[in-house]
Amino acid sequence: MVCHRDKHIRSLQAQNYRQLRKECLKKKQLFVDVTFPPTNSSLFLDQDRTSEIVWKRPEEIIKDPKLFVEGASPNDVTQGILGNCWFVSACSALTHNEELIKKVIPDARAQEWSDENVYCGIFRFCFWRYGSWFEIVIDDLLPTKDGKLLFARSKTPNEFWSALLEKAFAKLYGCYENLVGGQLADALQDVSGGVAETINVKKVLADGPTKDSTIRLFKTLQTAFDHQALIVAAIAAKSKEDIEKSLSCGLVKGHAYAVTAVRYIELDAKSRSFFNFFSSDARQMMIRLQNPWGEREWNGPWSDGSPEWEQVTPAQKAELGITVDEDGEFWMPWEEFVKYFTDISVCQLFNTGWFGFSKEFNEYIFFDEWTTNGVKLGDPKDRSGGCQNFAATFCFNPQYQINIASSASDVMIALSQKEVYNENLKQREPFVTIGIHVMKVELNRHHRIHQAINPVGTSDYASARSVYLHLTNLDAGRYIIMPTTYAPREQAEFMLRIYSKEDIETKLLKKDMPKSIFLITCHKVLAVSRLKIIEATFTTPRDTDIYCYIKADHDKARTSTIRASYTAKWDEMFIFYRYNLQQEYHLEIWEDHTLKDKPIGKCFISAAIDNDTRTVSLDIESTTTTSKESIGKLTLEISSFDDPMYL
Repeated sequence: MVCHRDKHIRSLQAQNYRQLRKECLKKKQLFVDVTFPPTNSSLFLDQDRTSEIVWKRPEEIIKDPKLFVEGASPNDVTQGILGNCWFVSACSALTHNEELIKKVIPDARAQEWSDENVYCGIFRFCFWRYGSWFEIVIDDLLPTKDGKLLFARSKTPNEFWSALLEKAFAKLYGCYENLVGGQLADALQDVSGGVAETINVKKVLADGPTKDSTIRLFKTLQTAFDHQALIVAAIAAKSKEDIEKSLSCGLVKGHAYAVTAVRYIELDAKSRSFFNFFSSDARQMMIRLQNPWGEREWNGPWSDGSPEWEQVTPAQKAELGITVDEDGEFWMPWEEFVKYFTDISVCQLFNTGWFGFSKEFNEYIFFDEWTTNGVKLGDPKDRSGGCQNFAATFCFNPQYQINIASSASDVMIALSQKEVYNENLKQREPFVTIGIHVMKVELNRHHRIHQAINPVGTSDYASARSVYLHLTNLDAGRYIIMPTTYAPREQAEFMLRIYSKEDIETKLLKKDMPKSIFLITCHKVLAVSRLKIIEATFTTPRDTDIYCYIKADHDKARTSTIRASYTAKWDEMFIFYRYNLQQEYHLEIWEDHTLKDKPIGKCFISAAIDNDTRTVSLDIESTTTTSKESIGKLTLEISSFDDPMYL
């Protein structure tokens, strides 16, 4: 299939806002976007469909139109008759991040209706796709019926930024009809460029909503919100009939709500003493949500005007903005929220120096693809191996190595696939199912792995634009990240983003094994061995820092340094490619000193190529005395195979 994604994006980028505006000024004409015209083709997938919709400019709808009236707020984005709460909720969440608003609506002051600007009927917006921000130009002709906006609008009648942003979004997706029933995570990414994750509430609270688990989820969401994450929550509908069905509590199934606050609310703060000030029983976990309809609010405990609010001082109510208006925004106690809501989409904005803030995270980005490379299944050049259910081909996927220097590290990984549009550029082809698999590998591995080992994390697999994996408390060492499709032989382009607070080494692994060595003659790789240094036990206590040094023909490696007494435990693996079938491994135990390290013992093993794995215990011969006395035992596991691409 020919990829029409780039053609679709290029067609959007072809319009130059400044040039088009200049032409409008010269001709003294208002802009009409011929690439997204005010006709049925921009409304429906079937452009022959009849409708009574009339396209009008804001000044034809109301006097004194404005892009913004007193800035952006959640009430500026109210859903119309279009079933696009996923987008409207994302825009409501967007209003809490002023820097992002400036990114999505660039140079808003110059686009405003004002005496300073000559009105030309042209506007521009920016969206993020597949690693970059790009601009979309639109005219301001909006769909109306009986003189009123049909789709997104502000509760302030003369404010139009949300309606115009929705039109630009419809142009991005091909037409307004394509905005019906989209994915929350996609909309959040489109307006932020962040890393989207969908949290399944029942899965997180799988063992039951215990106090600890609910508090942990609350604090996770609170931290994300405080770090400017965009958050949208939804109640999944189990059937089409359930979509937008109202519950007795006032909530709506199959509907998305923007999260506009996550915080503790102090109860009866006036009468509380110093000693109970920090008591969790004297405060309530609360979440505030915005219904994009601008109405239909939660009517249970802590709803607008409920008696629970009597526990809160008037000053705090004023600070929280408590009202009894039917504006779609409402507070809920956290324990009720997790009872009803099933999915939470969180779009993290990892601070990598965007928007002029000080850098907090390191970001590493790779663009690649799953491809058969035109070869048969099983060929080493195949890069479309499928998930770990397909063990024979799994390791054919692209592989990315990361090195983590210190333990207890966190790494966040986002995998996004490139969208493919059909020939008319109005509909996207179905996504392939994708996921992320991470495993810990040998400390000295420089080549692709051929047998999966030591899994440390696997994301959910989803037929979605993006999947996300957060790895916590990783040990120091070397890891391989493997982005995969679910089934082998599926082809798609992808972007892999890796985030870490620490500076980690990252690279794409391309080669399957070392190349031949040319000395006097050519030495080819004949076999491969893996050594796992398990532990050293000593006859007398060492009370010192030690490490194990390994030498094998043209290669060498060493373990990490650890504190040893009677025992030193490593459990660290190393891989060696063998040019000599009679290869010996020399192992030395060294004391780590500030000025000069000191060897204290040695042993060696000749690893037969037996295509098997075995555990051996070797005597450690002293190197500090003239006699060859044993100072302890070194236990290791060794695997040797005559296929250099087996491990």
